[in-house]
Amino acid sequence: MVWLLRLMVILPVLGLAGGGSGLLVGGLGGGTGVVGADDGGVRVMEATAVSQFPDGILFRVAAESVGVIDEVRVFFRKADQSGRRAYRSIEVEPGERVAGETLLSASGGADYFPPGTKISYHFEVRDKAGGVVRTEEREFVYIDNRFEWRTVSGGLITVYYYSEYVEERARIILEAARQTMDNMVGVLGIAPTEPLRIVAYNNYRHMSMALPFRSQAVSEGLRAQGMAFTDERVLLVHGFDATVTGTVSHEFTHLLVAEAAGGTSAAVPSWLNEGLAEYGNIDQTDDYDAALRYGIYTRRIRPLWYLRSFTGEPEDILIAYGQGKSVVNFMVRQWGEERISLLFDAVRETNDIDAALLRVYGVDQHGMDTAWRQSLGLDPLPSPEELESRMREAAESGGAGGDDGVAEGTEGADGADGDSGEPAPPVESTTVWNSEAEGGDSGGTPEAGAGQGGGGGESSGGCSAPVGGGAASVGLGMLAMMAGPLALGGVPLVRRRRGE
Repeated sequence: MVWLLRLMVILPVLGLAGGGSGLLVGGLGGGTGVVGADDGGVRVMEATAVSQFPDGILFRVAAESVGVIDEVRVFFRKADQSGRRAYRSIEVEPGERVAGETLLSASGGADYFPPGTKISYHFEVRDKAGGVVRTEEREFVYIDNRFEWRTVSGGLITVYYYSEYVEERARIILEAARQTMDNMVGVLGIAPTEPLRIVAYNNYRHMSMALPFRSQAVSEGLRAQGMAFTDERVLLVHGFDATVTGTVSHEFTHLLVAEAAGGTSAAVPSWLNEGLAEYGNIDQTDDYDAALRYGIYTRRIRPLWYLRSFTGEPEDILIAYGQGKSVVNFMVRQWGEERISLLFDAVRETNDIDAALLRVYGVDQHGMDTAWRQSLGLDPLPSPEELESRMREAAESGGAGGDDGVAEGTEGADGADGDSGEPAPPVESTTVWNSEAEGGDSGGTPEAGAGQGGGGGESSGGCSAPVGGGAASVGLGMLAMMAGPLALGGVPLVRRRRGE
């Protein structure tokens, strides 16, 4: 089905801080009329930003001068960050009156940024006589203008939703995020001051157009239930998934972890990031515990230093989530919760996870892996150097690809995957196993069970997006155990909340 994009209505910037709700049409920001002049006589009559979802943000400008205008630029940056401002020239026909536009692409790859991204921007217009005018700085929120958006907000958190009948659901999402923030800011040692935005869709079909590109193989096998974009401080979520509370809590923790890491987010491996996201999850399930048990039984537990990002088959990724969760819980039990914030202090100073672990815990990733395995009654792995040597020998002898070549001496209970290749680009998304290739979400208002795929399974809460540049993400996200082809032998496949 082809969706017709509605025309954008330019509104003044609205204050969204504090508690409350509101109605948005099209987007936030922009402006019209005479917005700037100088002694040289240059006047800007129009300087606007318009959402052209899913293509990006269209900047428009119109100006006049007593001289010949020959240069127009638009400067922009992500509004909640202190990063460097970018600019682009707008092509105009030189003259006393000019008009032009340029598109800031959000269509995919390195250009992608999600709905909910807030930018600040201004225009600069020059004429040949030396006259110049710079318009006032404005803020604009890029949104999916297929829908008329409403908001509920509390403190730094704003939830965007559409349809007047789903405000209660939006408030559930807001409360999950607020509880998670209350629980985790002390653990991570942070005090957030910049806004965070959650964009909630009524069903997966609506949300799928807003997600970044994924390979066909991944898209056919997995269905995203939520993605966290740490650079933009934005979370996209399927608001009517049955497990939305856990998904929001897990994903929101990723935004907080990124804040704790500061500019060193790339140094935080997926096993730690995902483990902390589950530690902060206010609605955990047993799925990852079951996946870990299965991974131990089938000798598919990788060394921690191989889990900088989660790669492999869906089963391997799900096992990695269980491993990350278990390791973080072990760290808290063994050394206390207060060391987590100290670890992030060390990560920011060293930009190296092994050096940070050594400073705070006295062990590197190999040492942490060893201590964790021994706590489960498993034999430790050899050192990274010895493990690499064994893998090279196995490859040379034609035995590469099996687990046994790299995980000896574990009494048949545990082992490491033989994947020694470069990790895939980091991805973070809460996803479910897609048991129906095209998915059964219908458009429009949500129905009972909407977004659960119709396959009889439910999703597991959790994670963020594949990004090529503009949006930094943290690692491939949550997979649910579905009653589909994710065959985990005797491991329970039904999602269960704790205590049920």
